[in-house]
Amino acid sequence: MPYWEKKMSLMNMVTKVAIGFAIAKGVNAVQKSGGIGKMMEGLKGGAGGAATGGAVSGSSGGLGGMLGNLGGAGGAGGIGGLLGGLAAARGGDTGGGDSLEDLLSRDTPKEEPPVEESAGLMIRAMVMAARCDGEIDANERETLMATIGEDATPEDMSFVRAAMDAPVSARTLADDTPQGLETQVYSMSVMAIEPDHPEEAKYLHELATALGIGQATVNEIHDSFGVQRLYS
Repeated sequence: MPYWEKKMSLMNMVTKVAIGFAIAKGVNAVQKSGGIGKMMEGLKGGAGGAATGGAVSGSSGGLGGMLGNLGGAGGAGGIGGLLGGLAAARGGDTGGGDSLEDLLSRDTPKEEPPVEESAGLMIRAMVMAARCDGEIDANERETLMATIGEDATPEDMSFVRAAMDAPVSARTLADDTPQGLETQVYSMSVMAIEPDHPEEAKYLHELATALGIGQATVNEIHDSFGVQRLYS
């Protein structure tokens, strides 16, 4: 059985991995919101919106609220709330056009996949994107594992390590994405990096193409995260 199909308590790991990559990759918004200390306070302290300087709070109730949403809601609602909060934390474009949650709502799965399956897929999406420009270096890996290690089960940590050692393939990730989760998978991939490297742009183009996401929607997603557009 492939490692990503194992039934594990992964949903609560999605937010931790997202924040871990933001910290490991040096996303500016993390430092503006108080750095790793305050981010971790938010993860441990439940609904503490103040832990992120208010930036991530939004309608999701802070990082603790996002974790609750993910654990209870499962599909697009939980992931959508998480991505919307993280987009706001990164200083994305919240004016004009559709919001990220509007874009995500266009995905209509024929059949809602199990929560753990969706969580594992989102973690794989972030890990592949973070590794597409080469490898996660030792410092980034150490920072990531330290961020997600608090209260994580050995099985969850093993899942993340296996994802970091797996081949990077946009086509494989797209093939494993159930119909209706395409925008979520692409958004998670963008969220995990600062796509300003040629290899990152190439990977994201390959992923968007394989997922069947149009160029206009891709650019809207990038705008939502406040990062460079992929297409001119």
